[in-house]
Amino acid sequence: MSKKKRMLFMLLGGGMSQGHVAAVLRCSKRDVSAAARVIREERLDAATVEALSDAEAERLINPPKEPKPKDDSYLQPDYDALVERKAKNRKLPVKLMWIEYCEQAAGLEKRAYVYQTFCEYFAEAEEKADARNRFKHAPGEKAFIDWAGDTCTIVDRVTGRRTTCYMLIFCLPFSCLIFAEAFTSLGEPCWLKGHMDAFDYFGGVPQMLVPDNCSTATDRTPAYITLVNGTYERFAEHYDCAVVPARVRKPRDKGLAESTVDLVELWIMAPANEANFHTLDELNEFVLDRVGWLNDRGFSDKDGSRRSKYEGEERECMHALPVSGFETYEPRRAKVSPDYHVRIDYMHYSVPHRLIGETCDIRLYASRVVIAHGGEVVAEHDRLFGRKGQFSTFSEHMPANHREMDSPWSRERFENWADRIGPATGEAVRRMLDAKPIVQQAFVGVRNVLGLSKKHDPAMLERACA
Repeated sequence: MSKKKRMLFMLLGGGMSQGHVAAVLRCSKRDVSAAARVIREERLDAATVEALSDAEAERLINPPKEPKPKDDSYLQPDYDALVERKAKNRKLPVKLMWIEYCEQAAGLEKRAYVYQTFCEYFAEAEEKADARNRFKHAPGEKAFIDWAGDTCTIVDRVTGRRTTCYMLIFCLPFSCLIFAEAFTSLGEPCWLKGHMDAFDYFGGVPQMLVPDNCSTATDRTPAYITLVNGTYERFAEHYDCAVVPARVRKPRDKGLAESTVDLVELWIMAPANEANFHTLDELNEFVLDRVGWLNDRGFSDKDGSRRSKYEGEERECMHALPVSGFETYEPRRAKVSPDYHVRIDYMHYSVPHRLIGETCDIRLYASRVVIAHGGEVVAEHDRLFGRKGQFSTFSEHMPANHREMDSPWSRERFENWADRIGPATGEAVRRMLDAKPIVQQAFVGVRNVLGLSKKHDPAMLERACA
């Protein structure tokens, strides 16, 4: 179904303003207004529109114009030159060019077109030029964003566990400047952090963001309408830019984005997968170094490099960065365990010990974890990645004395309990307690092991520990 036919159905359905229809279909309000006028004048209904072919719907809304004969008594402007002049300076008013044309016509004692006719001919020439120069991009106009199809891997030093990392790639189509960053998730916090890091790298913000139709950028419900994700739209407003998602199943619209992904996969991700990176920071340090190398490398078919073209022609056209960055987070809630830690995604973060047994509100950012209780922030940690079961503990969160005998959770209590079961159990529990840098971090695991003696014969636990 063509865009014009969809436009007619959306207007007949009601509930959407003409401005909303234009935004959803990414078309001019003039076309939507023309479609509404056709519905009124032709008294169209859904059945009639359904019977129309795409070509008939197009002709109804935009009937072909009869070419206007050009009178030789008028001075004919050089529209190709005017269009090229306008392309170099998008802020140049058409009215200024018309005034200059009128002055030229007066000097040659020729008649000049009125402003409206001049604009009509200029628009026709500009439309033809756009068809010829479809993929010519203005400096600072847009950035293409896409996830790479390939992935990278980091390997934990201790366990050897392999964590998959996903590469987010940016390209400024005018200069072809590239930015890339690896993340352990495809989620929204990582998506937005990648944008902020890219803007910092560019030193500015483009006018438009052109992402692929991934779930973190768009909401395709219902299927025939593409809407920008709410958080992503607020992010764009914060950075004073617009989000214009690429059309679905139109690969030629984003050919430069696809070729940039191929370039990053070849020159950055392939070497990264041959190396042995243990942390996300190590991987991204390598990625940033290789991105710089790609941007500084000279073009094969013209003078200069991506960076030189950006610095020389595009940087000044970028919007300035806002004073403060945009932050989004994933809300969580967790109860503080007796070892005064909260568990989030199998990682443990300390809070003041006075909150043991309380439920805390947690904000999970891309790189940090903020824990609040009663509306007050009580702890902030760098986010942990990789091996499950890691601890982030601040000494100021620890109680003054962890070894009080009357405490229901103490080393002595667990050791005495284990010794009553048997010497092998006692030795196993001591090894578990000694394995953690802070003994309280082992309490939950020790309690789970000793708790087996309540569900099963203690002799079975002793034999298992022997």
